[in-house]
Amino acid sequence: MTGAGSLVSAEELSEHLDSAIILDASVKRFVDDDGQTVFAPGDEVFREAHIPGACFADLFAAFSDPDSPVAFTRPTADQMAATAERLGFTQTDHIVVYDQLSGAYAARVWLVLRSYGFDRARVLDGGFARWTGLGLPVATGDERHGASREPAGVEVHDISGTRPAFADLTEVYEVACDEQSSTTLVCALREPDYTGESGGERPGHIPGSLNVPFPDLLDDDGTFSAERTRSALRARGIDAESDVIVYCGGGINAAGAALAFVEAGLPLPRVYDGSLSEWRMQPDLPLVTGGRPR
Repeated sequence: MTGAGSLVSAEELSEHLDSAIILDASVKRFVDDDGQTVFAPGDEVFREAHIPGACFADLFAAFSDPDSPVAFTRPTADQMAATAERLGFTQTDHIVVYDQLSGAYAARVWLVLRSYGFDRARVLDGGFARWTGLGLPVATGDERHGASREPAGVEVHDISGTRPAFADLTEVYEVACDEQSSTTLVCALREPDYTGESGGERPGHIPGSLNVPFPDLLDDDGTFSAERTRSALRARGIDAESDVIVYCGGGINAAGAALAFVEAGLPLPRVYDGSLSEWRMQPDLPLVTGGRPR
């Protein structure tokens, strides 16, 4: 496959199924007995339908650190190397990631891969919905693309020192406490979650942060919209010179927003890895509710 961007169209992927490593980063979403929306590994979703040749990319156990107390924490280099070897891909492979929801889960896997030097990773624009909408083929079951490929060891290098993709709690706290900081905090959650209207335990947003909901950066068909992204960022005073850290509930929508930034021609912002999942675990850290998103 060709192309310098971080997205690939369904049409292009359909012509290169045999030359790409395809990762299905889908999760299972359901409502529990208490009426709460719950997210779980999407292996069942994958088995029900997926792009032919794809393999399941478990965002909970393989592309996150399962030993971390914070969900979706970036995996360690050793964990990333083990996942790459098990799924059969290296930094020289063209990798395409998709999910069966908004595309943010695929973007999270893409960001993790990029942070470890997998520069040929891209996200399927519009995800599985656009693939099926075009009438392209679908497979079922436990097919594993690349199962016959057995790399003799995958070397993974953390490049965050030279090309940082993530920010940690300490840095975000310092930015939130410094009204003169040159760094802009962006919350990629929907407005009711940003304002705290949606409720829940310790609702609201990190002090000083602006609201740029990830869904607002997509076109009506679920593809990434450079025009909508540029418009939303201009309205909040963010441009190519801005130093930005994006967060959300668990670092998922923030990754989607980061991908949207890049596709709109802006530098890759850093994603607060722990996001509100980590922030809310610290009872002394402040949260702001109410008010209009700036």
